[in-house]
Amino acid sequence: MPWPCWVNRPSSIVHKPALDLELLERWLAGWSLARGLPLPRRDGGGLVVEVGWPEQLRRHVFLDAGPALQACAARVDQAGIYLKAAVDTEAMRRALPASWTIEQARYLMHRAAPMAGQAAAPAGYALQTSTEHGAHVVRYVDANGQTAALGRVVLNEGTAIFDRIETMEGYRRLGLASAVMFALDALAGDAERLLVATEAGRALYASLGWQVLAPYSTAVLAGG
Repeated sequence: MPWPCWVNRPSSIVHKPALDLELLERWLAGWSLARGLPLPRRDGGGLVVEVGWPEQLRRHVFLDAGPALQACAARVDQAGIYLKAAVDTEAMRRALPASWTIEQARYLMHRAAPMAGQAAAPAGYALQTSTEHGAHVVRYVDANGQTAALGRVVLNEGTAIFDRIETMEGYRRLGLASAVMFALDALAGDAERLLVATEAGRALYASLGWQVLAPYSTAVLAGG
């Protein structure tokens, strides 16, 4: 029987935002603000952040592993330069010389609205909040004041970037990661949400209603 035109039809379709350089720039801006770094700028068909750490001088971010990324790689002549692209690790490996090390796979994930439901930390853990650079930091500590799990969220121009979410060894599989995510989510308001997940984290975030937009791969030139 057809649905009457005035009835809201159920749908399992969730529309993803367009994966473009603007979206990557929103993610990278939040990543930079969380660390007190300069905002990304457009460069050579991608984005670049001057990181300035001893182990990471600069990072370049691209939509794909095509000519722009390959041309950037050809100009690199020193260690500590990172290349990132919204492609899988095999595509990144094919695009670059063997001198580049490909790191473990990551996933760019998105959620358009606040997460449904809630998750409380197990008994005996206290929530602490603070700020660091441009980020709000949430932290669960145990009865001895030791950090058990933490994460950060940056609010920037209508986007909430979730970042550096971690549960410490010895505190895993207790529900603390979900509790951290909901605490961060409460700070994000109605903003769109972005994060980059590890393989291990992807399943948790998917269970909380996040969508994978694309694989996200990293290459680093380890030797100059």
